[in-house]
Amino acid sequence: MSLRTQDTFALYRLPKAKDHFLVKQKDGAYESLTPHSFQQKGFAFHPFQESDEHPAVFIRGDYQIRNATINFQSTHEKEVVATTEDLYLEEIGDFIEATKEDFQKLILSRIKVIDIPAGNLYHLFEALKATHPTAFVYLINITGIGCWIGATPEQLFCQNGKGETMALAGTQRDLGIPLSKVAWGEKEIEEQAIVERYFQNILANRNIDYIKSPCHTVRAGNVLHLCTNFQFNPQGQVYDLVADLHPSPAICGMPKQQAKQFILSHELHDRAYYCGFLGPVNIKETTNLFVNLRCMQVLKNKFALYVGGGILPDSDPHKEWLETEMKARTLSNVIEKVYLSEQYAV
Repeated sequence: MSLRTQDTFALYRLPKAKDHFLVKQKDGAYESLTPHSFQQKGFAFHPFQESDEHPAVFIRGDYQIRNATINFQSTHEKEVVATTEDLYLEEIGDFIEATKEDFQKLILSRIKVIDIPAGNLYHLFEALKATHPTAFVYLINITGIGCWIGATPEQLFCQNGKGETMALAGTQRDLGIPLSKVAWGEKEIEEQAIVERYFQNILANRNIDYIKSPCHTVRAGNVLHLCTNFQFNPQGQVYDLVADLHPSPAICGMPKQQAKQFILSHELHDRAYYCGFLGPVNIKETTNLFVNLRCMQVLKNKFALYVGGGILPDSDPHKEWLETEMKARTLSNVIEKVYLSEQYAV
């Protein structure tokens, strides 16, 4: 199936699933994501911060095709500026100082640009599926908005009879040792604990009983994270609950609203749909929403990768830069494998 930049669609594969699905509209126009959207079938795509340029989008499920094979190349054009190491180190100084005075935690992000023309993005989607079997892998195109692709490890909300969410934070390189043997430093443990406490408070404030797993290590591409899973009955509060959960401290900071405003006023780029959320709504009687991490905007002749990390008072600026480089390699390695190999040469 050949698709064009004027088509509005989402191609996705759920974590650990064998099949992938195409959700496509009959026309290119999109709807706004509203509480009513969660009573329809379709796909949600929400930015970090809603704006006229980056609205919260609902892609109607006019067509739902299992294991669709598509041919699609992005022709979107936009000026995107990469974050240099010098600029990042200058920014992080302000973030560290702010955590010493006003915040328990802040998230600083950056953009890395890969100057490789994107060929048929279905090849990249398939490669991400293979290299990230436990991630939510997606390819989205929305007319007038743009094209994004990614493989995110973080679930925001799932409803399939019961509700589920996860507190995911802390990062280190995957050295291949058994997950039960992985050791974590105090900085990463506290970073994840902040997110865990935040989710507990939201559920408690809504009088929602929950079951919580022990904190454990999970693998996401070439990195590891700390994770705690929650199960609960959302009691019909889906839209309001999702609105409370987003953005979590794992992508924003604490206190949440003040941290969000600090990020919006101090980061020198627009996060757009990075650190937003996305996923199928009422497809196969299930809603699955994920935090938009390990993602990139696909332009005509380049990829703009968005990566970030948690900043605490004792953060080491150079180590934080290296962590973002490590996270970026999760995607850039796959891009190079697909588009610089003879098999997919375009």
